[in-house]
Amino acid sequence: MFCPKCGNPLPANARFCSLCGVAVRSNASPGMESPLGASSFETSGASGTSYASSNPYAEPSPSDPYAPSDWSDAANIPDYLIWNVLSTLFCCPPLGVAGIIFSIQTNSAKTRCDFEAAKRHSSTAKTLLVVGAVVGGLQILLSFLWIALTTAIEVGSLGAF
Repeated sequence: MFCPKCGNPLPANARFCSLCGVAVRSNASPGMESPLGASSFETSGASGTSYASSNPYAEPSPSDPYAPSDWSDAANIPDYLIWNVLSTLFCCPPLGVAGIIFSIQTNSAKTRCDFEAAKRHSSTAKTLLVVGAVVGGLQILLSFLWIALTTAIEVGSLGAF
């Protein structure tokens, strides 16, 4: 025998589902209802509107009032963690460390399903990554120019003797 609501396998003499609490036998004694009160799971929104769902454990649909409007895009929020680690190692350590912190905050916000915060942290991590790469590139370029300039001066001064 299976629960009509959630499909959980049940023993033959069960009166209620052990997972969702729905009464599974039509000959259950009166007054023996589901702990949830009805065969559907009801919630009320902030405006007092009641929403019913047949399975409280199902994935939220895009029309669910509690599901974010960009639920399908939640997994597509990049964290830039690897790039910020590389930026820390090869370009600009202070900006790279800050980028790593925002990358970790992006992952934490995605875990909490706070997608707006995840987008903000991801944007900040990307900005720090780009600025760190530009600053690191300029440092490398200036170092090569400095080496070339000092080498040219030394070679020129050796030729005067």
